Amino acid sequence: MKPKKGYVFLIILAALFWSLDALIRRQLSAIPSSIIVLLEHSISSLVALPFLKRFIPEYKKMNAKDWLAIAFIGVIGGGLAYVMYTEALGQVNNISYSVVALIQQTQPIFTVILATFLLKEKITKKYGLFALIALISAYFLTFPDLKPNFLGGREELIAASLAMGSAIFWGAATTLGKVVLKKISYAALAILRFLIVVPVAGLISLVLHQSYPLSSITSSQWGYLMILSLFSGIISFIIYYKGLEHTQAKVATFAELTWPVGAAFIGFFFLKESLTVIQVVAALILMFDILAISLTSQQQ
Repeated sequence: MKPKKGYVFLIILAALFWSLDALIRRQLSAIPSSIIVLLEHSISSLVALPFLKRFIPEYKKMNAKDWLAIAFIGVIGGGLAYVMYTEALGQVNNISYSVVALIQQTQPIFTVILATFLLKEKITKKYGLFALIALISAYFLTFPDLKPNFLGGREELIAASLAMGSAIFWGAATTLGKVVLKKISYAALAILRFLIVVPVAGLISLVLHQSYPLSSITSSQWGYLMILSLFSGIISFIIYYKGLEHTQAKVATFAELTWPVGAAFIGFFFLKESLTVIQVVAALILMFDILAISLTSQQQ
């Protein structure tokens, strides 16, 4: 499906929802990460289940390769990546909230590489320049002193590695999502993704020996889970896949950087985490660069 004007801004809107998502997950750090992922996707699946029947004809058109891509999106990009990201955010004593969010900005590297090989998307000189500016800005955002500095030692390195792993998996999921959208609609993909993640998250919780009594979950925690499930979950992903349906993966992945930038500012304003002058300047440059990439894509 050819790119269409304006749809990239749906991806930016979904990314803004996800930036709030990170703040909410931080409030659920007492609950094991796999249980959070299991519960939020279970709620989303219950909401989506009544609409499943109407998309069955679309699913019948999918071949083995399409189902393999869906499996990766659900198992790796959905279940495992979310557990890793949630676990990284739960390391409140070992790593900064903003650093976890900003590490997500490595995602475009993996998305662009896969999009070049799988989707045959061409990398123009103008796009390459904007991409380079974005990655340099992302580096300064994450490491304002110009070099990685893990103050927490081994524990912080583990948390950062979890965040990096989730970025790699989500980058691959973006490209594979674009592949699947050639066969089925954005809503059909979003619903299938949530349904697959539920058993995957359940299996991960068993493997990790993680459990948490439902009776121990407070009313405020249930409220946070509902927000995750609806606004940061099924609603944002339907918006996202609608945008991705008409946007090149190489452009979509940089539009998604709105998420960690937004999360960094949330960390600054709501969690009182400090941002240096270099980080603020880098964030502003990155935001303008994202806008430039998005607007340039409309002219191609």
